[in-house]
Amino acid sequence: MKKNENDRAVSNNFGSTLRYYREKKGMSLQELFERTGVSNSYISRLERGDRKAPSIPISSKIADALGIPLSLLLDISISETKTNEAPLVAELILYNDCKIDSEHLMSKDEKESFIQIIEFVLEMRRDQDDKIKQLFDLSELIDDFKEVSK
Repeated sequence: MKKNENDRAVSNNFGSTLRYYREKKGMSLQELFERTGVSNSYISRLERGDRKAPSIPISSKIADALGIPLSLLLDISISETKTNEAPLVAELILYNDCKIDSEHLMSKDEKESFIQIIEFVLEMRRDQDDKIKQLFDLSELIDDFKEVSK
């Protein structure tokens, strides 16, 4: 298939974000099709990253159906960030306001505790001998996070 120069590249995050919001709303591909008129096969290909970024009118229909801002989909539809420019997960959490749920903005202490959990999981060893201790240590970090989040 010949690439059209006018095709906008789509970030790998676009499809993941689209699927996340669709599933968060408990919507099937068929239901999203019924609300937007955009075929479920096209939406599926977008979610898998097999299609380029949709046009603004299609993005608008999808955003409306999912109850999310169009600007979110448009921002995500830009090309991928280069690896050396991508922030670490800890940086994303520390440098941005984040919500634990729809109403609770994370405090500095909550962010730091949450980052400890993430970093611990990423550093966990895969050897079986230590698995129970690692799970115990992880549960302790989760308890600490819950304590800070009260």
